[in-house]
Amino acid sequence: MSYISLYRKWRSQNFDELVGQEVIVKTLQNAIKNDRIAHAYLFSGPRGTGKTSTARILAKALNCKNGPTISPCGKCDNCEKIKNGHCVDVIEIDAASNRGIDEIRDLREKVRYAPLEGRYKVYIIDEVHMLTSEAFNALLKTLEEPPSHTIFVLATTETQKVPATIASRCQRVEFGRIKLKEIKGRLADIAKAEGFEIEEKTLDLIARTAEGGMRDAVSLLDQLVSFAGKKIKYDDVVTLLGTADEELLFSFGDAIFSDDSKEVLSLVKDGMDKGRSIPQMTRDLVGHFRNLLHIVVGAGGALELTEDYLERLGKQAGKYSLNKIKSVISALSRAELDMKWHPHARLVLEVGLLDLLEGKPEESIIVVREDIKEKTAPIVIEKKAVPIKEEKKPEILVNDGNDFTRLKNLWPKILEGMRKKSIYGFVSLHEGEPVEIDEKGKLVVAFRKGFSFHKERLEEQKNKTSLEEVIEEVLGKNVPVVCILTDRQKVPNLSAAAVAEFFDGKVVS
Repeated sequence: MSYISLYRKWRSQNFDELVGQEVIVKTLQNAIKNDRIAHAYLFSGPRGTGKTSTARILAKALNCKNGPTISPCGKCDNCEKIKNGHCVDVIEIDAASNRGIDEIRDLREKVRYAPLEGRYKVYIIDEVHMLTSEAFNALLKTLEEPPSHTIFVLATTETQKVPATIASRCQRVEFGRIKLKEIKGRLADIAKAEGFEIEEKTLDLIARTAEGGMRDAVSLLDQLVSFAGKKIKYDDVVTLLGTADEELLFSFGDAIFSDDSKEVLSLVKDGMDKGRSIPQMTRDLVGHFRNLLHIVVGAGGALELTEDYLERLGKQAGKYSLNKIKSVISALSRAELDMKWHPHARLVLEVGLLDLLEGKPEESIIVVREDIKEKTAPIVIEKKAVPIKEEKKPEILVNDGNDFTRLKNLWPKILEGMRKKSIYGFVSLHEGEPVEIDEKGKLVVAFRKGFSFHKERLEEQKNKTSLEEVIEEVLGKNVPVVCILTDRQKVPNLSAAAVAEFFDGKVVS
């Protein structure tokens, strides 16, 4: 007999086996008991939370030889056929691949025929939001007034894409993400029954990675058995997923708090040496600082984590201010976004972290006055104003040929200053060219058509401000900057080698 994957083997077969959906189970069981079965249901919620399994269990409950019943026997012909997908009265349709009007017209023709083996014909339409507008229109009348022996179950992960005319004709059933504790319990039961050896810490990581989806959790367990055999260790999960392990994340947290640039770069290297994916490592860091954010604002109770992990987070969170954590999350999120277009993900992460560590001081000093061991208690935050230095008004640049000529001559120095302030602004500025000082005393930087990305990047407030600060430092004059697109061809075009010379002559991947 061919191998059956764990998520199929351990799919819930009755209402009692459904995990984490108690409200839905109670609603459907009461409907069956009181003979109040709706003619159409709309099951919505995240993937892997039990929508299709519940639809099959409902079909069993209605067509079991002992039914309608809230406890289908699972042994009669109808129950067996529904379980194995062979029942002619339970029709499952994948709307992702059968989304056209012809398929729905065919359904409309067949729906009027009475069931052959059971009491009801049950149509389960998975990913129903994928149907075309014409197909939805064709389904509308049938859904509104189906034959008495027909029940529709529409399942979707994107309720907002289901037309209101369809949704209003269904009884809505909302599936929520399954709690961490419940996923761990189910995984532990499966591991025990299958003879797997697995630690509590490992189960916790699998459950967290699944993000509320039972199917994802069981599929990952199945994959781990293929990878590591029946003795599964914590490091096996980290290696398989390419995620940053617990120690690495906390080490990053300590290094970032200490503004230790050398240690931060060393940790990026350590992560790569251990086979960690840079984009995944970045996502894990965002998640870690999100956890710290929850702890700092007193919402640690909302985190589905073990007590030991929460305690360790609490100790690290006690070092951080709220503003600092928000700055870290912003920097890491920006780096994660930039990786989508930059060929060197590692470089993006390293520069993003260095920019963060070399950033401007916070506008306020945050003093934490809470015993961090009380993880769910609110933290009292006291803000102390930082003395404001009197700003010296810079001299305004005069619109004459001499000033522009001097600016052009000093352009390499301006580029170097920009590199120190913002590597992304530096890369974009390299693709531009100073062309004039206009009548309002503004420096016009031109970009070729097709390089609008760099123009828009330089126009971002942070980069534009950095450039104007550099020009003021070099010239001693205030020079507002404006960017334009032009048909002119220009020579500068930053290559990988040009970037490399600013990073010890080596391009890192």
